[in-house]
Amino acid sequence: MDRFQLVVEAIEDYAIYMLDPYGLIESWSPGAERLKGYRADEVLGKSYSMFFRPQDVAEGLPEWQLSRARLRGKSEEEGWRVRKDGSVFWANIIVSRILDEDGTLLGYAKITRDITERRRLRELERSLKRMDEFIAMIGHELRNPLGPIRYASTFIQERGGFDAKQRIAWGIHDRQLALLTRLLDELLDVGRVTSGKLRISPARIPFKQVLDQAIETFSSEAEHRERDLQVLLPEGEIWVNADELRITQVLQNLLSNALKFTLPGGHIEVRAEVCEERLRVEVKDDGLGMDPVTVDDLFLLFAQGQAQRETHQPGLGIGLALSRMIVEMHGGVISGTSPGRGQGSVFRFELPGAEFKAF
Repeated sequence: MDRFQLVVEAIEDYAIYMLDPYGLIESWSPGAERLKGYRADEVLGKSYSMFFRPQDVAEGLPEWQLSRARLRGKSEEEGWRVRKDGSVFWANIIVSRILDEDGTLLGYAKITRDITERRRLRELERSLKRMDEFIAMIGHELRNPLGPIRYASTFIQERGGFDAKQRIAWGIHDRQLALLTRLLDELLDVGRVTSGKLRISPARIPFKQVLDQAIETFSSEAEHRERDLQVLLPEGEIWVNADELRITQVLQNLLSNALKFTLPGGHIEVRAEVCEERLRVEVKDDGLGMDPVTVDDLFLLFAQGQAQRETHQPGLGIGLALSRMIVEMHGGVISGTSPGRGQGSVFRFELPGAEFKAF
């Protein structure tokens, strides 16, 4: 057995075999047997059209493939092929003509590879792209009517004159409108991130300014839900190189998450410090907590924890995933921990390029 034949015999991931000028099988490798399921004695001398689907045979695909290879020297394509057991797989097929010294056609060398998984991944990628486009479209379509609704809502509020029941109803309306707006903003941001269109504009900013903006949104909500919200900062000014809008968004997501899963009477603590020129921020609660093995999964897009499913809390599973994307775009890291169910949670993120100046 020559060296080339030894190489062919050793290759198991490709079906390598020879055809005569009429498409009859002349040789059969171990890789061909593994891929197609036939032994050599079952295929030698038979037409290679036996590996095509009936509809492809009826359309003359086997003859077309050999004709193309004969005219061009090589034919390469992708398509469905059939195994002995009747199952089909998506294949990459290369057919090369073989000529003698006089240019007479001796036959063809054929190489087939199963790329079903690659095709599935390509289709998944296309589906994800279409999903991103759909998310962007539906986000914009739903966002358009929110402007007039918010304007009308503000107009009614400014007129005042509410009695006690109307104030309660107004509070519900205002909170739910804010929730809907935030959910749509997150949807649009996810679409921007996955399509590479989200940009950050870092600048030297005081971190307390970011923190105040984030807490302003949730302080009244925490009071309404009877949660104690505490902020612990060192005596001085923390400066960080970050996009103010986006880091505020990260803090809002973490605070929103803590509010959701902290019971009435519970405590939420926000702590920040600078260590080795890195800003470290921690949002801690004594709420429902979670199984430690599930914490990292919550940073996946559209993931929802067991506590969220059990308590039917609103949310699309976007906030933490989006927060991770934003923090990583800043060159930082974000993580979460929990001792277990009913024992609260801690979410932390770090950003580089921070400085602390004591008063």
